[in-house]
Amino acid sequence: MHELPVAAVDPEAVADALSAAHGSEVAGMDALDAAVWRVRGRDGPDWVARAFPSSRPVDAVRGDAGILAWLAEHDYPAERLAAEDAVSVVDGHPVIVTGFVHPVPREERRDTIKAAGGLRALGGMVARLHALSLAPGAPSRPGGAWHHAAEGAPRAELDAATAWLVEAMATAPAGDREPLAELIAALDDAEDGAGPPAGVVHPDPVLANVVAAPGPGMVLVDWAGAGIGPRVWPLAFLLWAEGVKDLRRVDLVAAGYRRVLGSELGPGGALEPEELERLAGLIPTRHLVFTALNVARGRLRPAAAVQSVRTEAARAQRTADRARRVFTARPSAPRDDRN
Repeated sequence: MHELPVAAVDPEAVADALSAAHGSEVAGMDALDAAVWRVRGRDGPDWVARAFPSSRPVDAVRGDAGILAWLAEHDYPAERLAAEDAVSVVDGHPVIVTGFVHPVPREERRDTIKAAGGLRALGGMVARLHALSLAPGAPSRPGGAWHHAAEGAPRAELDAATAWLVEAMATAPAGDREPLAELIAALDDAEDGAGPPAGVVHPDPVLANVVAAPGPGMVLVDWAGAGIGPRVWPLAFLLWAEGVKDLRRVDLVAAGYRRVLGSELGPGGALEPEELERLAGLIPTRHLVFTALNVARGRLRPAAAVQSVRTEAARAQRTADRARRVFTARPSAPRDDRN
């Protein structure tokens, strides 16, 4: 059964290493996610420590840090590095430390995000990142792949998902082999957005990676695997994530993206016709990867997975049509119907 690599590192070892490296005593470590902790400083501000599997090169994590430093130079609403030398290695695991973004209380999260512009603002944040790709010092490494699966461009993520299913095929009962073969073929044929126009991309700029904060309202976190990739790739994932909830949310994301990127790059700068044509193929791609992982883990039977993939492909076409209408509509006066 396939499992994604997780950093098996002792949080106490991380705390000791951070104290030694930065001369600030750690008062405690609170788990936020797998191998992600809030580091409570005894005499200073709180940090977030993210530990990566030992298989992830430390240079890749230093690349994450470089991108965060560049984003800070441009005042982009992302987490900030906690120290000049924010990357270390603890028991063979790369670790990056960033400043802890203090969230509003859980019950205030939705209202805070709504006040900050909601899904329109999040679509605009994705677009602003793409516009910043033209700024000096922009990162050059390939990015966009879900870092839990692979490093680099989106195709690396799809190749990793294919490998999971090929491994599953080796021990699959006869009745599962045909649907597994169909899933593998779907991954091989999946749209990955390769080619221009490219820009700096966050692999998964969805609400789950947004911290609702009192000041900026919305801060995008978890930049592992960010880099230069097809600019429509993260937009497609965000459209999928919101479209499965309600197609009206697609309108908000697309409108925010169009407004910001169009203002940065001029008329017609939001999306090119070829990008619009590729949206329907791109929107269900991450779902296909997630489905492959669930099959490889034994959580989903291959036949059910095939049906799910077909259903998402049909939904993706409706989502893409909805977004296309927003991107190709004549400009109108701005509205304030925030999410």
